[in-house]
Amino acid sequence: MANTTIWNSVLVQQALEKLRMGIFADLSCFHNGDIELKAGNILYQLTPDEIDEFHKCSHDIIYFVEKHCRFLTDTGRKTVKLRDFQKEILEDLADEEYSDKIEELIPKIRNLIMMQSRQSGKCFFSGNITLLFPNNYIYVIPISLFYYMSKHSLNFLEKIKIKLLIAYYKLSKNE
Repeated sequence: MANTTIWNSVLVQQALEKLRMGIFADLSCFHNGDIELKAGNILYQLTPDEIDEFHKCSHDIIYFVEKHCRFLTDTGRKTVKLRDFQKEILEDLADEEYSDKIEELIPKIRNLIMMQSRQSGKCFFSGNITLLFPNNYIYVIPISLFYYMSKHSLNFLEKIKIKLLIAYYKLSKNE
């Protein structure tokens, strides 16, 4: 017999509370019993507040991401405040236009996959690294030079000089 429960936020919260107390609970509203994932093809009745929230999220991607998307951070999963460049990217990707051909809204920017790993130069800061050599000669190297070295072609002597400075810096940190 198929499950005919019409779920709502109150019933979901009751199921979670029973689970926390160790009481048997109907977890069919969750995918394979995983309380982090909503099951597909269930009957769910939205409250008026949930309908309003749905409309807010469908009209403002920044609101949706900052309020409902959780990211894995150093302190666990949590919502984050987006930076300006992240907001710009999301707004550009969410911008839509009407297509007469299919009579539907479609993204203005299509067929885009953005893969950006951490520490790939999206954010950039300035500063210096100070290196002290055994002969008491001090090198002050701007951090931007390391970024520049990874992104641009340097001549052979510049590469050797920078590699030696980096190696010495690493050795001096270990002492």
